[in-house]
Amino acid sequence: MNTEIKEIIVPRRLRVAVVSDSQLTPFFHKTPTTFERNLRAACRTMKELGCGFVVYAGDICNRASKNGYKTYKRSFNDAFGDDKPVVQSIMGNHDYYVHPAPRALFERELGQSPFTHYVVNGWHFIGASPDSPSMYNGYTKTREWIAERLRIAEADGTDRPVFVTVHNAPRNTVYGSDRWGDDSLAGVFDGHPRAVVFSGHTHYSVLDPRSMWQGGYTVFNTQSLSYTEMEKGKANGSVPPLAYSAPMGYVLDFSEDKIEVLRYNMLTGREQLPERRIVLPAKSAPALSPAVTEVPAPVFPDLAGEWESTESGTVLRFARAENAHSYEVRFSDGEVQAYFSSFYLGDEAEEREALVVYGKKAGVYDTEIRAVNALGEKSAECVRISAVNVASRRYRRKFAPEIWY
Repeated sequence: MNTEIKEIIVPRRLRVAVVSDSQLTPFFHKTPTTFERNLRAACRTMKELGCGFVVYAGDICNRASKNGYKTYKRSFNDAFGDDKPVVQSIMGNHDYYVHPAPRALFERELGQSPFTHYVVNGWHFIGASPDSPSMYNGYTKTREWIAERLRIAEADGTDRPVFVTVHNAPRNTVYGSDRWGDDSLAGVFDGHPRAVVFSGHTHYSVLDPRSMWQGGYTVFNTQSLSYTEMEKGKANGSVPPLAYSAPMGYVLDFSEDKIEVLRYNMLTGREQLPERRIVLPAKSAPALSPAVTEVPAPVFPDLAGEWESTESGTVLRFARAENAHSYEVRFSDGEVQAYFSSFYLGDEAEEREALVVYGKKAGVYDTEIRAVNALGEKSAECVRISAVNVASRRYRRKFAPEIWY
């Protein structure tokens, strides 16, 4: 591996942004696409928050292209001007697609290696690109390089956490890694309790408590700057409504004794879940507080509900439940459907949910709606809406038609 090693001094309090998956188009557009707009907004947010270093966890491009990388660089340059931070970028599976020499293109356009080890104000950041476009075994050749870099970082005598960025999370760690995790990373981080791993790829929401995982090491899922995607099996789609409108990421705020991991909507610049900030110790192996990792039972603030016939179809309206990841809608004919709640929109979510009924045979039904948290626990009470006149409506497309990409 062509390892790029660099020592960086940020001459102020260290704040590090961690984002991923802008999946920029290979084609030129006079008007920015939805994904470019999100990236540009993220760059402005990072600038406003004083981020002196940026980690980018792969899938810069939708497929490897000069135009995608130029858009990426231009977005940072336009936002930061002469005060542009060092950006530690890695490749994702999309950055390998189609191009005959994707790694050479990455190096030429970004001026850095896909394999980096930066020491920023004394903190180690290891950037590990996959060695192939494989979505499940992308690190078969890179795994030994990661292990070697970890050993070097841990030998510096500081006892600090070591940050490692990969594109695919190790299998069966964070939210979404059961489906999209990488098998070739198995065992790489075992025996390295100080390792804090950031991964992209899944697009799964950082607002779900399962986006943090701790076993023998720590893993964070970084979501996406393009669109949110989550597990299959929900009637409102694995890419749920308004999936493009809440691009999320992390900002790491370093101080003498702790590292605060803040979740931000990069489009609006607002911190999400400030009452549940993630705090890591500045020395020794990180330990996540139970107050951050616990998953409370879902609760409806009130049980009133109504239905409405709209151009979009039949809509069920009711108060958004606290701690709800999804809803179970039971119809009087015995059919049960699951729908994502709007939790992934963060503070952009409306106080009342509006579920468009999909994939249901037309007819009149009584309904019972229960909230379900991230671990599958259901609310004790339910919302009841009677005599709902359901108009036939097909399932949503995987990619929402309102996204221009």
